[in-house]
Amino acid sequence: MTDNPYWIFKNSELEKSKVLAKELNISETDFNKIQYWFDLLLLKHEEATSNIEIQRKFEYELETQFNELISSEIARKSYKYILPKLLNYNNVFNGAFFKPLYIARIGALLRDNLIPKLVKDRMIVYSPEDFLNVTVYLKDNYFISPNSNFLEDILKIENVRGITKQASSRIRFEILKNILYIIFQKPFHHEIICFKKILKLVLATDVELICYLKEFQVGNIQGCYKIIYDILNLEISEDILKDFEIKVQLINFFDSARSANPTPAWNRKLQEVCQ
Repeated sequence: MTDNPYWIFKNSELEKSKVLAKELNISETDFNKIQYWFDLLLLKHEEATSNIEIQRKFEYELETQFNELISSEIARKSYKYILPKLLNYNNVFNGAFFKPLYIARIGALLRDNLIPKLVKDRMIVYSPEDFLNVTVYLKDNYFISPNSNFLEDILKIENVRGITKQASSRIRFEILKNILYIIFQKPFHHEIICFKKILKLVLATDVELICYLKEFQVGNIQGCYKIIYDILNLEISEDILKDFEIKVQLINFFDSARSANPTPAWNRKLQEVCQ
């Protein structure tokens, strides 16, 4: 039983969940009710086969019980605890940690239904300290799936609520460092969209964060991140903020190239940047 990946994940995730629930001040009653639903989610995923009708049956049962849970059984503030757990489970379901079969209907329930609904719900409020604890919960993973929108959803939660703008430099640094660690773990880096979104969250007071970004490298070194590293470590201006702003412009500019030969518009933009 101990080598069952479902039990391995369940036990390790439960320990992290206890810490997160305590930090978010979630009641024991709500914690247990929420955990019951996630245990059921995990069980249905383990029981599911390629039979699409069985998958649809599981999807309906899970969605019905989830709606009952959030509509009447728990306090609304507990939603902020459910959302990161949904992201965590969705990420692991999109990998091969459990089994090679992708359970399409459970995947659709999380990725296309429950997660977008809660991400967009502005009544789910995170203080900067809350969100820091969320990123601590989310940063360590068995595998970061390129198909789960894991990073994208974390950044959407922040973007919808403007959380880091409300944070102190220290809290913002810790939040973004945790998100960067998730990028570090990704085995594939097909694009740098999420990294560029992090660059946009840097404020004038974030000297420590800027220095950290200059030293940041991904675990799987690929050309795009090597270029970013080189750009961030160019000597352009003695003013730290101005220097960083110019480098972000350069990164965004070079990432805008879309063909083998530069277009006239791209060349004009290059001249503007060089000035």
